[in-house]
Amino acid sequence: MDAINNIFKPLDDEEYRDEKKPDCLKDEENRDGNMSNLDKLFDKLCPNDHSFVREEVDIKNPKPEISDFYKNFFMKSPIDFSWKKANIKGDLMGNDLDIDYVNIFEDVGKLAQVEKQLQLLYRPFTCVMDVSCRFNMYELCLLLIDSRYDPGSHPSVSVKVTHPSALVKITPGGKIVSTALSVDSARRALFKVVRILQNLDYKADVNNFSKNIVNASFNMPFKLDLELMIRRHPEEVTHNRSKRPFITYTFEDLGVRFAIFPTGFVLVLHSSSHSETRAALGAFLPILARFKNGYPTLEEQQGLLVGDLTYKLVWERRLEDDKDGLLLYS
Repeated sequence: MDAINNIFKPLDDEEYRDEKKPDCLKDEENRDGNMSNLDKLFDKLCPNDHSFVREEVDIKNPKPEISDFYKNFFMKSPIDFSWKKANIKGDLMGNDLDIDYVNIFEDVGKLAQVEKQLQLLYRPFTCVMDVSCRFNMYELCLLLIDSRYDPGSHPSVSVKVTHPSALVKITPGGKIVSTALSVDSARRALFKVVRILQNLDYKADVNNFSKNIVNASFNMPFKLDLELMIRRHPEEVTHNRSKRPFITYTFEDLGVRFAIFPTGFVLVLHSSSHSETRAALGAFLPILARFKNGYPTLEEQQGLLVGDLTYKLVWERRLEDDKDGLLLYS
């Protein structure tokens, strides 16, 4: 009996069990024993090929959940703009340029410097249409005059329209985008191309039509007192702090609207041409100059929100997607 026990004794020996372990598990244990805590943490964050054995052995470990802030970032309510931080005043960065806001477009010699100081950026006027038709890009490029198809740069056929002057792009899925220096030119060029497509026996039936509403943006070199502006201009201003972090100022004569943030950032909305945008700016900048409220902080100047996203881009996109005007007038 003792002889039989001595035969099967190595089966219970811990050293014998270690020898019978698969090489991958032994290498894994030796590697874990020689690793520092920092290396183990990095190994968990950046798994590689040898980590698959660990996942099979310890499959019950739950995966870390993504933070709700990043997961639901684009689905969040407008609370992501901090009104409390907006009340914090910063220091003057650089030289305070003496800007004549009343006659800002009169002195052409200083206009470039003033536009740079205000970070004034004009947007092209864009009209978008969806048609119930799919296109062959090579065939379409051969049929249309003044067209170009370069799939290496953009998967669309570009059509140059001269009367009116505009650039129209047609995608394979039936999306047509027209870009011009005025909303009227963009719209007329778009329908001109659609009529050409219909004459070529394409069934280009119009499904959706839209245009961009953000036409320019600029930054005042100082923060703005929105509460005082609301009291001084109750008829022109609409506001709803629970829905949006800006107030809306409307010029009834021009039909142009301004989305004004307390940080001094302003979006120009619903303009029909660059000349109309400049006329509205010339009338509105002297009004904004009366509501100076300190200087923005460094974080506000950079517009940081999450990573490389800024509240400026986020709210410009939200306004473009808000086709019913709920953000502006609710």
